[in-house]
Amino acid sequence: MKRRCLLKAVTTPLENKKIQRSKVLAPGLRKTNLITTRGASEPPFKVTLQQNVYPRGSDIRISKLHEDTPRRNAFGIQMLPEGLRSQLFKHPPSVSSQDILLERSQELKRFGLNQKPSAPSPTYNITLPECFNDLEEFFENAADEQLQPYLKFIEHLAAPSATLPPLPETWSREPGWTEYTISGARPVNTPSCSELVFDVEVCIKDGNNLPSLAVAASPHAIYSWVSPGLDEPWLFSRSPSTELLVPLGRGEKVIVGHHVMYDRARVKEEYAEVRSGLRFLDTQSLHVCVSGLVDSQKGKWYSAHTAGNLDKPWMKVGSPNSLAATHKLYCGSDLDKSARDIFVTGSHTDVQEDFQNLMTYCGGDVLATHRVIQKVWPLYKSRFPSKVSLSGMFEMASCYVPLNTSSWHRFIDQSDDMFYNKQGEIKQVLKNLAEDTLLRYNLNRDSTLQDTWKKQLKWDFKQAIGIKNKKLSKKAQEEEKVRTKIERTKVWTLNDAIKTVCHDPPDKPKHLTTAPEWYRDHCPKAASYSDISWRKGPYEISLSNQISPLLLELSCYGNPVYHTHHYGWGYLTLKTKEQVLSDLHILRKHFPDVDILDLPEYSGNLTHDLPTEGRLEHLRDQITFFSKRDEKQCTYVQQDFHKISISSTHTGNVGNPLGKLFTGAIEDGLISSEGSSQHVLTTGTGLTFWRNTRDRIKSQFTVQLNPEDFQDPSRSLDDVSVILPQAIPAGTLTRRSTEPLWLTASNVRKDRVGSEFKGIVQPFPGHCFVGADVDSQELWIASLIGDSIYGEHGATPLGWMALQGQKSEGTDMHSKTAEQLSRGRPGLVSRDVAKAFNYARIYGAGKGLACGMLRDNSEGLSHDEITEIIDGMFRSTKGEVRYPLNKMGKTQATLHQLTDDGQTITEENLKVLSSITGYTPYKLAYRKRPVYAGGSESAMFNQLESIARSAAPETPCLKARITRTLEPDIIKDDQLRSRINWVVQSSAVDFLHLLLVAMKWFMKEYAIPGRFTISIHDEVRFHVPVEYRYETALALQLSNLLTRSLFASKLHIYDLPNSVAFFSGVDIDRSLRKSVGDDCISPSNPLGLSISYGIEKGEELGMEKLLQNIDTLRHKSSLSQRE
Repeated sequence: MKRRCLLKAVTTPLENKKIQRSKVLAPGLRKTNLITTRGASEPPFKVTLQQNVYPRGSDIRISKLHEDTPRRNAFGIQMLPEGLRSQLFKHPPSVSSQDILLERSQELKRFGLNQKPSAPSPTYNITLPECFNDLEEFFENAADEQLQPYLKFIEHLAAPSATLPPLPETWSREPGWTEYTISGARPVNTPSCSELVFDVEVCIKDGNNLPSLAVAASPHAIYSWVSPGLDEPWLFSRSPSTELLVPLGRGEKVIVGHHVMYDRARVKEEYAEVRSGLRFLDTQSLHVCVSGLVDSQKGKWYSAHTAGNLDKPWMKVGSPNSLAATHKLYCGSDLDKSARDIFVTGSHTDVQEDFQNLMTYCGGDVLATHRVIQKVWPLYKSRFPSKVSLSGMFEMASCYVPLNTSSWHRFIDQSDDMFYNKQGEIKQVLKNLAEDTLLRYNLNRDSTLQDTWKKQLKWDFKQAIGIKNKKLSKKAQEEEKVRTKIERTKVWTLNDAIKTVCHDPPDKPKHLTTAPEWYRDHCPKAASYSDISWRKGPYEISLSNQISPLLLELSCYGNPVYHTHHYGWGYLTLKTKEQVLSDLHILRKHFPDVDILDLPEYSGNLTHDLPTEGRLEHLRDQITFFSKRDEKQCTYVQQDFHKISISSTHTGNVGNPLGKLFTGAIEDGLISSEGSSQHVLTTGTGLTFWRNTRDRIKSQFTVQLNPEDFQDPSRSLDDVSVILPQAIPAGTLTRRSTEPLWLTASNVRKDRVGSEFKGIVQPFPGHCFVGADVDSQELWIASLIGDSIYGEHGATPLGWMALQGQKSEGTDMHSKTAEQLSRGRPGLVSRDVAKAFNYARIYGAGKGLACGMLRDNSEGLSHDEITEIIDGMFRSTKGEVRYPLNKMGKTQATLHQLTDDGQTITEENLKVLSSITGYTPYKLAYRKRPVYAGGSESAMFNQLESIARSAAPETPCLKARITRTLEPDIIKDDQLRSRINWVVQSSAVDFLHLLLVAMKWFMKEYAIPGRFTISIHDEVRFHVPVEYRYETALALQLSNLLTRSLFASKLHIYDLPNSVAFFSGVDIDRSLRKSVGDDCISPSNPLGLSISYGIEKGEELGMEKLLQNIDTLRHKSSLSQRE
């Protein structure tokens, strides 16, 4: 008989624990324990383990199960086999009443969702260790094991009574580490303490990003580190390698710092093949979790801070993320950061000259960070009770990206070469267009100046470059006017035009010439004429110049673009004759002071009705616009000007319609040109990725490994480097990790230079990457929260579509939304665009944003049509807004038959009831707590808003609490959208942390060597020896099973759909690319990875294919017995 592997944990008493349920639920909804508030005296971690009692595994055997009739729930969704379900859930599946099942079934049919069983998917018989019988206990104990002994170190360092020694008056100038204690200063190899507050200083502009100085502190000593490069500056010119980094030792230590990932990238031991015993705790991430600000609050905070008026409640409990701001928030005092400028703009010579002061500055930051951790750590513990959250953050702080050094540098060189070649082609085309425009002007001025694009160019003819503007007498001014008039009536050739600007170098006699200003502005300046590379013509022209859209004859929605200094870029549309007549009448009647030229072609009596207020406002804007352009006053009668919109959320002026924000519009043809000009547009969009990311890619701190960095020094590799992404483990309020390159990078595109960069990342020889993409993770979490009301998966239309909907049948969520938005015009809105709508709505976007998104992604829809479509979509998805009735309201509404469910009432009926009874709406219903009904997502939104509006919003799974700046008692009813967004996205972070904790447990218990590499969007990747690839893939599949099962059980659904139990595929690859079969072809990699870099296709294994390679995950105990 097997012994239970996990001993019972000793649970601490929970004092004053209260279950807070929403006072009002939508019609027919069942109460659930989703919202809880911990009492003030409740311990931060609910599980206290007996010493050294942790979950232990056993061999896991898997086989395919042949079921004639797979188990399905009441809505036709295939569930896990009962044998597997019973091992994962302590409770039997929920059974809803027949009335609820019938109601739910009818609701699904109302949305056209047929509940007939789909084709069965494969099921598996898995023998799991007994420690998985209580998943919550398993995860907490596994996380606790992973946190030992680091948690003890943190508690010791962050204790209120903990103090650090004072900084030394004089710092040692000797290279390496120096320890300062009461006994004096002495050199040491590495700091000996197990808990350190740490800070590194780097000369940004001098020294290849290598560390210059560092200070560490513990309760027992202060430590300083000085780079040998300060005495031998030539070392800073070398390519970074580990011997030039800061050594901290490989033992078990906690390293605390503010944005500590920047410091970690300069620590020698972190680059080793085998992970060191160091763990990095980021006070910036702790602060963001506890007291961070949303973007809209940051601007207000800075304004109030400048004015010295931080008086709003949320400003007193939150701040931006800098060390100075957080120290002011928690400790109440300011920090002097002026010395930092030397490291930003200075050189190592400056550091040498002011060495003592700069060391004291670095030490001051260390002491400040310690004061912050003492304040923020107790807050973090009380608000994030699960140890999984902390263990997950430790894993996110261990990113490790290996590289083939020569391949990485070759990729950068090839991308640069292709970028500059393509950029040169674009410049040549633009130069030719400029010269052609100038020639046309001289051959036919009137025709050129009537062209909608060319007339916007600056056709001012002034003195040539090199002639200083002098104050002329009146007689001289008259002579200059006559001379200029003669020059402008002269018949030009192209050579004449060029000579007027590209005259002889300045050392020869200067002469008066004339040229149009737009042309002259883009020719080389006089100072560069003596340069041998100087060439005649407008070579200083690019797509970023204001004249480029005009030379390319750019159109937006098929209409010519138009520019004004006051309104930025827009486009002009011609009015119909009827509209012109109507607007003439409006102008003469409502704007009598406006001078309107006679328009004989529009003479006649007006028969139109009076204008709407909207039309009056529109014409008022047009008058202002064209007046600022100094156009003829008839222009705004015959044409309309429309500002180009960047997006639905950005209404400011557009500075460049060819910029990176309009790449999608150019690709979709919304912004276009003709002939060779269109080729310039497509070529330009292909350069946007490299233009925007090349500096970030080139500035990556790439460190060459040495023999001692490998587990086996005898097999050291000369061509191996490592990048440690400087990601903030919890960089946003939702606790998402942030990093400017790796965590935001898009996937490869055939037309984008340099976009293959993730595919260039290669593991060490003999290793591979194993990873998976979490399928629609956030959508599944949101739908699960909605389904939890009824205790069944797929009980709501959203939940059913997320689990059972088929893209091929048009029954998945995104296809349904695309159908609704297209309104009988197939293809008007694509499924991908509909997907963006769905996620925006789930994250709390309102109708205004949705209307803007539809306007940005469709053509030919009027404002009224867009409004009607969005109103319909919100009715069918989010549902109709209703207000819960109070006791009096229920009685009165039922008496007057103004409620159909006895619980809620519509806005219209509430007004009627108020007029009948004489009571105000607030005395009849809860006006501030609306609910949604009748939509496919109503249940989900009711639950999300219920959590977001609760006294202490927290995630349903790990009970992670929202930042103090967004709590209802601080922010009241503001920032509701941010709070709803937080519930879903922070739950997704819970999911990731659970997955990482499970994987770390599997890799230790089943003796799988390897380490976490990176998490990009919803992808996770691990770096393992090739011979362990299948074990890692199976462990990843099982981690997903455990994580999703815990999520379901925490929402009181004790079952799991078979379709989400396992990843659809686990990738095993020699590259970090998105898809194992993608050869990552791009303009800078035209031959693909296989030919250019020797990287063959990887393999993607679903559970069925995986079991063909491995059917047992053997525990380390059985492996050692066999050996």
